[in-house]
Parts: sequence; C-alpha cells; structure tokens
Amino acid sequence: MASVQSWAVAFNALGLTDEVARDAVRASADIRIVAAGASIIAQDEVEDHVFLLLDGRGRVVLLSESGQEIWLDTLEPGTIIGELAALTDRPRTSEIIAETDCTLASFGAGRFLGLMQQHGDLGLALSRILARRVHHTTQRMFELSALSAPGRIYAEILRMSVPSPDSQRRLIQPVPSLTALAVRVNTTRETVSRTVSDLEKRGLLQRVNDSFELVDPDQLARLQAAS
Repeated sequence: MASVQSWAVAFNALGLTDEVARDAVRASADIRIVAAGASIIAQDEVEDHVFLLLDGRGRVVLLSESGQEIWLDTLEPGTIIGELAALTDRPRTSEIIAETDCTLASFGAGRFLGLMQQHGDLGLALSRILARRVHHTTQRMFELSALSAPGRIYAEILRMSVPSPDSQRRLIQPVPSLTALAVRVNTTRETVSRTVSDLEKRGLLQRVNDSFELVDPDQLARLQAAS
C-alpha cells in the first residue's frame, strides 16, 4: 500500500488540488511495485495502462537496435507515465526503467480517460505535464544542435541543480555519476570529467559532502551561452 504522505507528495507535484478528484484517483488505482532496474514500461509494447509515480525515481530512454540507451528524461513522484498509449491507442514510444524501487498507482486506459472526463483538474494537470515535456524536448534538441559538449554539460548541471536553502548558490544532491551525466548530454565520460574538473579549478563548482555546489550559477549560465 502507498502511504498517505506518498499520495500527498505526488498530488502536490502533479498540481492536483481538488480533493474530490484526489479521492477519485486514489479509489480507482491499483498499486504496483517495481524493483530498481526493472522496466515500468517496455518500448514498442502494445499495452495502455497509465501510471502515477508515487515513490521512487525512473528514467525514460529510447533503445537502439543494438540495445544502447539514449537518455530522454528523469521521472520523479507526481509524474504521469504511459498516457500517450492511452490517448493515441498506439504502442509505447519509449522505455521507462526504475532507477530505484518504485511505487506506482496503475489505471487501465478506460478508467484513466474516464477520470479525466469527470475531473477537469486531472486533465489540466496532464496538459501541464505534456507541455513541460514538449518544452524539455525542444530545449534538448536546441542544445544538441547549437551547443558544444561543455556547453551541454553546463546546461545540464544548471538544470539538475536546486536553490540552496541558505545561500544564493545552487546544489545537486547526490553528486551524479560522470557516466550518467555523459549519457544525458550525449558525450563521453572523459569529456564530462575534464569539464567538471575545469569548473572545480575555476572555483565555480565545489564538492561538499555528497553534493555539488554551484558557487556562481549566473557565471555558469554565461559560460553556457558563450559555448
């Protein structure tokens, strides 16, 4: 069973504030647990269940014919997953893999579409998710075509960071692996290592315990724009 707190965190992240809609979503859901490393959704499968991520973290990838992963996005609690198949009645377009143990609320396509018809707040929340995904994809396409590899690394570091609660700096916690960062920006681990080391030497990036601290985010943004 998912905890009351997990539901609340997911609903808040989703922006679903209507208590009637929240109750209807909870009552209509089946709970599914997916172990870290397992597929939540398989690319090209003909299946139309929709999921709401309650706990854990996942990643969205495209799989090449050789099995190589092309990273697309990271998913956090409050994300709706698998809605395209339900809306278009077409096979899955990507693979979604659990990076940690994940708890999901599961809905058959008909049940989920019925909830959207009955509760406008849910439809609006899904519209916001789809709009953010379009924005994210457009931004990544621009970066891949217009920025150098270091520029893409700067952009991803800024995107991954969150404001520090007690300073003007920004934090990434935990420190991402160099390999994972390289996959995100379509470059090599060696390039990421050189770029991160250069930022540390210039005093723009510091390792503090298990986090990266961006000392001067504005300067890093200027470096990205100039790259």
